[in-house]
Amino acid sequence: MVIHIPLDCQALTTIIAGMISTQKFHYTPYYCEENIWHLAQESCFREQQVLVAMISGEGDYRRLWHQSQAPNAESPVYWDYHVILLVHDRRWWVWDLDTTLGLPVLADQYFPATFLGHGVDAENCDVTLRLIQAAYYVQNFSSDRSHMRDANGEWLAPPPAWSEIMTASKPNLIEWLDVNHDGPGRLLRLSHCIENGKLFSNFPDKQFDHVLL
Repeated sequence: MVIHIPLDCQALTTIIAGMISTQKFHYTPYYCEENIWHLAQESCFREQQVLVAMISGEGDYRRLWHQSQAPNAESPVYWDYHVILLVHDRRWWVWDLDTTLGLPVLADQYFPATFLGHGVDAENCDVTLRLIQAAYYVQNFSSDRSHMRDANGEWLAPPPAWSEIMTASKPNLIEWLDVNHDGPGRLLRLSHCIENGKLFSNFPDKQFDHVLL
């Protein structure tokens, strides 16, 4: 059973964690960067600290467990990147419209379950988060969706029904995903934010400006 909660008139502190339906939001499979661009503008987040986390790394892909696009419940998805929302409401919460762990889910539950499946440890996990203030992301993110076309110009996955998000003169998605590019926000390795089994244990409650790769 899914409980639908009117987010525009109910504070996050009263949300039943994990029980919100993704059907309320703008959502197109395989376009997480655009889904999150829309999600970050929801009125329920106006009084919260909200960060966009662009998940990538040095390699070609990252393994994510508990994703709706996985072939089965025990298998990971191999994403080249992923984008989620981090919201601070007394604790850090993850809003991932592709996870099967619930919406929202506590960050210290989400990250180990999503990235550290089947004996993977944080030190050997090629996962880097680019943390960007949500307001900056909304104002500056741009994508012409060219990364979602093959060599013949065909779509790799059907595009969203809404218009392309082009807030800048040229696309910047790929640059922001590149951990070697001087993009916005701060870079944080997953291994740096998991300490003694507690996620973000080295974060002050609401600050992230001092956290560097």
